[in-house]
Amino acid sequence: MQLQSERPDLKRQYEQKVASNDQLGFFEQAWVQDCLHPTWKYVVNEQGQILLRVPYKNKWGLKAYLQPLFIRALHVFSAPQSDEIVGALRQKLFLHINLDNPSISNSNFGIFQKLTWKEGIDEIRSGYSTNVKRSLKKAADLKLKAITYQDFQTFFVAQKGENIGSLNKESWLRMAQLFIKAKVMDAAFCVGAFDQEELVSVGLFFKWKSSLYFMKGTLNDTGKKTGALVYLIDAVLEKYVDECRVLDFIGSNQESIASFYRKFGATDHKYCILKGRIPIV
Repeated sequence: MQLQSERPDLKRQYEQKVASNDQLGFFEQAWVQDCLHPTWKYVVNEQGQILLRVPYKNKWGLKAYLQPLFIRALHVFSAPQSDEIVGALRQKLFLHINLDNPSISNSNFGIFQKLTWKEGIDEIRSGYSTNVKRSLKKAADLKLKAITYQDFQTFFVAQKGENIGSLNKESWLRMAQLFIKAKVMDAAFCVGAFDQEELVSVGLFFKWKSSLYFMKGTLNDTGKKTGALVYLIDAVLEKYVDECRVLDFIGSNQESIASFYRKFGATDHKYCILKGRIPIV
């Protein structure tokens, strides 16, 4: 098992592996990952087969392997070799990455929420909590409209601030670049909930195959009074219910946010958090 720098043949092999696996989604696509992080390596076996694509950056003169912002977890292509892969990675000094295999032993876990359905919007709404149903009644006069990415970011920053958590100017730039590229492929959209002419809530979504991804969303004080974010998510579900079968809430280990997602009927799923010998983050 080796860690090799990216080469055209390795990247091509990775893209082929992703394309041949219907279970892999938006954030496993190489072009998506490249928008969100510029440099990658590959864990390969003795036969040269890719087992894992890992991000890296130079830090203090050494290589650090850190999970890129916005990408929840990395896909392990050989589940039976997961423990062997993990054992090799844990020897790295600066490493903090997430893997999508939750069965890896001796690991911490993160949680995300996912809503799935088979039928129409009535099936989805039957799983809403009482609070969500109450919010939808308050939101009866709101309207959903498409908005630009710039309108989304401007509104979000006005409500949350530009620097919130790990978000900063650099991360906003990466997100904008990803949105531009995904929009060309009909894989991204921004929507807003309007109270008359006032924008009261916004949401950024990605769409890939039969999955929707709720990337970011927020609301202002008026929106809080009218249940605007609940309305926005419900309206997007109604619009895409026949085209998609999954709404991935990307996830949150913050219980208040996770609880909000669960009120739509979403359930918890796990991913592995892997740290190296010096857990710097």
